[in-house]
Amino acid sequence: MKKFLSLALALVLALSLVSVVAAESNGVKHGLGMVTSIGSVAEATAEKAGAAQVNTTVCSLVLDSEGKIQSVIWDVQQSKIQFSLEGKPVDLPEELLTKLEKGEAYGMRRASEIGKEWFEQIAAFGEYVVGKTVEEVLNIPVYERDESHTQVPDVEELKASVTVTVGDYLASLKKAAESAK
Repeated sequence: MKKFLSLALALVLALSLVSVVAAESNGVKHGLGMVTSIGSVAEATAEKAGAAQVNTTVCSLVLDSEGKIQSVIWDVQQSKIQFSLEGKPVDLPEELLTKLEKGEAYGMRRASEIGKEWFEQIAAFGEYVVGKTVEEVLNIPVYERDESHTQVPDVEELKASVTVTVGDYLASLKKAAESAK
């Protein structure tokens, strides 16, 4: 748990440093937002370890003097812990990497219907929101593709580049905007 908290804090500090440098000019505001949600949970059996996943989504946001998004960076710490039938941790990961840190190794490309890795999809989403207000982004239409993808952007411009669910990205963006100074 200490490793996870240390990594999350390091990620927030790194993202904020990049954005604060950009925010030092002409009335721009910088904000950080973080949302934590429970991912999948599987019970342990005599044959198989159980697992629980926690996702922490971080957003670093820079708004210009008119309240339009100048820069946004999202990352996710996806922590999956396995446990025995007795509830004891098993096979703890030596290193917890964020989705951005994993890059190609995250492995979304092989499952993606558009052939894009997670970092490519989140970069495309980030490019799409630049120049818009936070309110405009929070109100983009979304649809439920399946049980695991409940808030996929329903925007023609994104159909070829973003198939991930964006609920936690939008929630972290909202928190980042609320904290922007």
